Amino acid sequence: MLFSKGLKLETDVYIHGQKMKLNGKIAIVTGAGRGIGASIALTLAREGANVVIIDVDKQSAENVANKIKILGRQALALKADVSKSVEVNKVIKAAWKQFGKIDILVNNAGIFKEAQITRMREEEWDETMNINLKGVFNCCRAVIPYMIKQGNGKIVNISSIDARQGCVGYAHYAASKAGVIGFTRSLAKELAPYGINVNAVAPGIIETDMTKERIAKFRRDYERLIPLGRIGKPEDVAGVVLFLVSNEADYITGQTINVDGGWRMD
Repeated sequence: MLFSKGLKLETDVYIHGQKMKLNGKIAIVTGAGRGIGASIALTLAREGANVVIIDVDKQSAENVANKIKILGRQALALKADVSKSVEVNKVIKAAWKQFGKIDILVNNAGIFKEAQITRMREEEWDETMNINLKGVFNCCRAVIPYMIKQGNGKIVNISSIDARQGCVGYAHYAASKAGVIGFTRSLAKELAPYGINVNAVAPGIIETDMTKERIAKFRRDYERLIPLGRIGKPEDVAGVVLFLVSNEADYITGQTINVDGGWRMD
């Protein structure tokens, strides 16, 4: 038996003899209607979390929410563009009203569109920065006051190994994801006194709808570059996120963990 703050009694839950890592936790995952985000949401739910799915596509969010409900957990599907603070504030308030707490925030929403720098329009740069970086800021700013009030919380921001090594044709994307790492480190220092852990995950090439065209072109090149010899799966990223939001990572903050099959070893 575990006792939480306020002497509320909670009972450990076991599935197939294994204790669930996130029983009773409330998690918010952005961009969770498909791909890596959907995999993260489902992975957290399998470990006992109730999940708020935020996505610009309400139908996709509801599809994931229905899968979570089948697992026996609660799920709330909400539509929001993370680049717009008004929309973000609205859905975070709705999540708080529904569940009364927010234990976990995973900032996964992002875009990945090719544009050579000589042909890149200012609007393309701004769109990428607004979603990939400002979106992280908007969601953190909305959630953090609740976590400070609770005296605990786990935040995981999804970056990319392109933030470390650059990527031809994706300078705007790499810059936005590098910003996520800097933001993560700064928040980790700022929020540590409040018992809030902030970390980042930097995936390598992961097979999703967003990357399928690029992978179709360069699959063999990628497989030669990756020591483990295969393209990553969304579940590879979700497993690391699960670790970072669990009690097992209570003494880890300000870190960026590569999930890239050994592509970059730094």
